[in-house]
Amino acid sequence: SSSMINLKKIELELSTYCNAKCPLCARTQFIDNVELEHISLKDIIRLFPTLESCEHKQFKFCGVLGDPLMNPEILEITKYIVKNNGYCNISTNSGIQTKQFWFELGRISAETKNVYVHFAVDGFEETNHIYRVNTDFNIINRNMQAYFEGGKGDMLGGWTYIVFDHNEHEVELAKKRATELNLDFVIRTGMRNSLSTCSTAKVSDKTEHTKAKKFKELQKKVETETVSKEIIDSVVCKYVHEDEIFISGHLKLFPCCFLWDSYFKNKENIRQKLAFDNP
Repeated sequence: SSSMINLKKIELELSTYCNAKCPLCARTQFIDNVELEHISLKDIIRLFPTLESCEHKQFKFCGVLGDPLMNPEILEITKYIVKNNGYCNISTNSGIQTKQFWFELGRISAETKNVYVHFAVDGFEETNHIYRVNTDFNIINRNMQAYFEGGKGDMLGGWTYIVFDHNEHEVELAKKRATELNLDFVIRTGMRNSLSTCSTAKVSDKTEHTKAKKFKELQKKVETETVSKEIIDSVVCKYVHEDEIFISGHLKLFPCCFLWDSYFKNKENIRQKLAFDNP
């Protein structure tokens, strides 16, 4: 449709399967509600059948309930979009697939400059598995190396590192390794990581995230003050401001991943409030 053609970004939850069990993930918290699905290459061709429906668009493979690399057709889907001049942003916990797969993905990235991999690795050898439960750092390191070798160092990618209290001491090790692999290195932090993960991930109480105090003050402020117009005006909506939409693993269309996350959890009866399930 013409509205699909006008979009600039499409986030696709290519799979609701995952190899990991991150404690704060909706999937881990509501595992019994997860319906296991993959978006197929056939689905992609049906949704984006022409050059015009792919060209100059960013396709983000991420999702709320799964890792895109669990999709058995991920390489074919990536090749199809790239062939039609689309750009693929792939976010993964990086502990999946073979060396050969990563080598080939690196080659495609270097040759086309239309594939960027976000390696979501929150720690180094000693700590990554604490939050990224069930992942193996040695396999992740091997996969990153294969991506680098496949692209002869000329591939596009970044290492995104969520800083928790338990992994702050490994940031420099990760940064050094990212530099060796020619990956951008980005640190992320956030209120839920800094304040709640200690108990969730069963980490010792001896360490505290360096930003914890700042976040506690901010949380107090938000809870006690009326939300100002300044804060409301600063909010950026992916759908309204960035021409982006989200397609879940079950091929349901949402304005963004946040709304799909809320719909899935239904904690505040959001489905009823927004009349989601009414015909």
